[in-house]
Amino acid sequence: MRDPQLFERNMLAIASWHGPLCADRIRQAEADRSIGVMQARDGHVVPYIETSGKKNAMHSRFEPAREADRLAARYDKTGFYVFLGLGAGYEIESLLRAGRVARGLIIEYGASMLRSILELVDLTHVLGDRRLHLLVDPTDDELDEAIASSYVPAVTGDFISVPLRGRIETAQAAYQKAADSIRGAISAISDDYSVQSFFGKRWFSNIVRNLEISNKPTPPIGPIREACITAAGPSLELYLDEIARRPRSLFLIATDTSLRALLERGIQPDAVISIDCQHISYYHFSLGLPERVPLFLDLASPPTVSRLALKPYFFSSGHPLSRYVASRFRAFPVLDTSGGNVTHAAVSLAEYLGASTVRIYGADFSYPYGKSYARGTYIYPYFDIRQSRLRPQESLFAEFLYRNQAIDRVEDEDGSFRYVTKPLVAYKERLERLAATASCAIERVRGTGVPAATEYASPNPARASGRVFAAGRAFQRPEEFLAAYAKDIAALPEPSSQAAAYLDGLDAHQKDVWTTMLPSAAAFRREAGASPPDPSELLSRTRVWCMTVVQDELSRVAKS
Repeated sequence: MRDPQLFERNMLAIASWHGPLCADRIRQAEADRSIGVMQARDGHVVPYIETSGKKNAMHSRFEPAREADRLAARYDKTGFYVFLGLGAGYEIESLLRAGRVARGLIIEYGASMLRSILELVDLTHVLGDRRLHLLVDPTDDELDEAIASSYVPAVTGDFISVPLRGRIETAQAAYQKAADSIRGAISAISDDYSVQSFFGKRWFSNIVRNLEISNKPTPPIGPIREACITAAGPSLELYLDEIARRPRSLFLIATDTSLRALLERGIQPDAVISIDCQHISYYHFSLGLPERVPLFLDLASPPTVSRLALKPYFFSSGHPLSRYVASRFRAFPVLDTSGGNVTHAAVSLAEYLGASTVRIYGADFSYPYGKSYARGTYIYPYFDIRQSRLRPQESLFAEFLYRNQAIDRVEDEDGSFRYVTKPLVAYKERLERLAATASCAIERVRGTGVPAATEYASPNPARASGRVFAAGRAFQRPEEFLAAYAKDIAALPEPSSQAAAYLDGLDAHQKDVWTTMLPSAAAFRREAGASPPDPSELLSRTRVWCMTVVQDELSRVAKS
């Protein structure tokens, strides 16, 4: 029998923890009369969907609670759980009780069906659990956002999907689409987490140590009308003469990896850009940086590179500490570095400066004929001083090429060939996506590289609105920001045994502070190898390390 009071109790739990959008979608729906409940052999209530006179039960008709406990016993990891279907919540309740769910999403399609269940079954014990978030008829964007905002691999652990068979069989198309969307979101998060695990600590320390030099005033640059960009792929060699003869109105942006090859040929770019946080990027500047050439740097660039320019031009990228710094220390221009490589960032810079057309040289996204970089780039002198009779330069180049475990050889009909790797394919695809949405026409000169959807400029590009590149006035001195940031880290509550619940319980500012440190937590987890620390211990260790980095830099700045 449908119970309005039961429905309201369930809705109170939903409104309290799952947001007004979810509650509104359920309230605006009419109850689905094909939904009912039956009594299992052990007395538990089981919802069913009636189709063509047949009652399709969502759980076991015999012992749904015990069946749920047996299912929960098969999951031995604590992690981020996605429940495809709610039903009467038996499986979800068992996993919650077993302590397996650090955070979780419940995905339900059919607000009318869910409303009927909420009128028939008491689900307050599941819907009121703060570890869970309910999504009702989510769009792809809502699903992606929910996963992105909830799934933090370093804290929530592995990703686990739990389908409710008796539910998803009645809405296979909707749940299959959700599964595909979830796989895409998890893949993107996993790729990002993998990068964080290698560079999270380095990003953090570089940003902190760049604050003092980033406070210098810089004259504005731009706007520009046309730009060309040099990447460091082997095909760059084919176009160096063409680049040298470029008209003065064509603004030449050199990626850091291509700078040395240009300078060897006497070509001076109008700007250089670098986003690599590793110290090896210093080798790109072994021939120096022309004094009047501006150097555009990610805030997370190594301080050794930052000091090469008299007045480096810093920009903010996607790192949470960069965003935190931009909102509280100094408003730096924001460039898109989501492509994962410096060529993508260079295109973003050209677009930011207002270029209507951008031509790219040397972006091969492959190793044509097995060659990794254009002659003159850093890798040649780097290997030159490391070669020996037992390991000649050719051997070092081969080792560099085949260090990739997954590398494929692609041959053309004319006999030419190139090697491709998963990261290079990803770089190409991200540049293609940028080209499809950019306000400028992007033309990639293919050379000997792989084909891409950016070979030809669009016939009617949208006119980019030119901006000058200049950081805003600093809100406070570097030492003041560092002191305030250190105080905020120290004021954070001590992490509890339930790390995900601990993060969820913080206020907005405390969450902002913790978000700046989570990439470092990913690095600590990777360094621990096969025996990572408990998430609460991981957070404690990360907090202590970040505090030490900030305090050391504060002491250094105070003495300078």
